[in-house]
Amino acid sequence: MADETSTQQIEQTETQEQSVPENTPGNQNGAGNETPSFDDLLKNGHQAEFDRRVSEAIATAKANWEKAQAEEQDEATKLARMTAAERERYQLDKDRKAFAEEQAKFAAEQMKVSVGAELQKRGLDATFARYLAGATAEESKTNIDEFEQLFRTAVQAGVNTAMRGKGAPREPEQNGQSQLERIRQAAGLPMKK
Repeated sequence: MADETSTQQIEQTETQEQSVPENTPGNQNGAGNETPSFDDLLKNGHQAEFDRRVSEAIATAKANWEKAQAEEQDEATKLARMTAAERERYQLDKDRKAFAEEQAKFAAEQMKVSVGAELQKRGLDATFARYLAGATAEESKTNIDEFEQLFRTAVQAGVNTAMRGKGAPREPEQNGQSQLERIRQAAGLPMKK
């Protein structure tokens, strides 16, 4: 009976080994092109760096948590000292402040959308909207106008440079004379009219 059980276990092991394809993490007989496991990386001298980063992340999270707890405790203490009317007024002021912040965020997003639409109308890329959106519509319009002028000037300069080519003269005329006219003048030949 024990021989049958050990024979079955050997057959199962052989079947499992045959089903593992080559070059997988489960088969160490591959060509060596496998990605090292996390544990292997830690064993190869990276444990100290990993520990340092984890400790840093834990310390940051703990500091943030402690700060939030202290703020909550301060607010709870402050609310405990207030009368019911003062608590209502405090909560109303707090809600108004939160609403004003949300409203400002919404207005800023709307301004970016409007600036993006205006840029597209002018044939410019709308991705510049986040850089050109101002606090007011007038400020945004001024930013768009300045950007458009600078952008078009830069594009024109790039086109002019590309059109000149590498061997072409940069300034074909000096003092109203072409290069050919200057050569004729230097040689003492009559000028063409």
